[in-house]
Amino acid sequence: MTWAEPMNRGANTARSLYLELRARLLKVQVHDDPRGTGGVLDYGVVVDRLYLLSVAQASSVTRRILENENELVQLLANEQDPDLRAIRREGNCR
Repeated sequence: MTWAEPMNRGANTARSLYLELRARLLKVQVHDDPRGTGGVLDYGVVVDRLYLLSVAQASSVTRRILENENELVQLLANEQDPDLRAIRREGNCR
């Protein structure tokens, strides 16, 4: 295992989670971290429309977002990522 593999695993998890959130028709954005916890670049993830999910689903999604927040921020902040651009274009076609 090289030093880069754990980071790639986190990035892959973030990509999978982002795809799942978009498939659930949730809007995912990066904003200044409202909790002020000093995460990656002091940004956090905001998910709109969680009310579309059941309480159990929303709780599970929220827990997973918090567990992968830094990786999600890095993914969403990378405007040059061709996969992310494709996902956003696809989501806007609905």
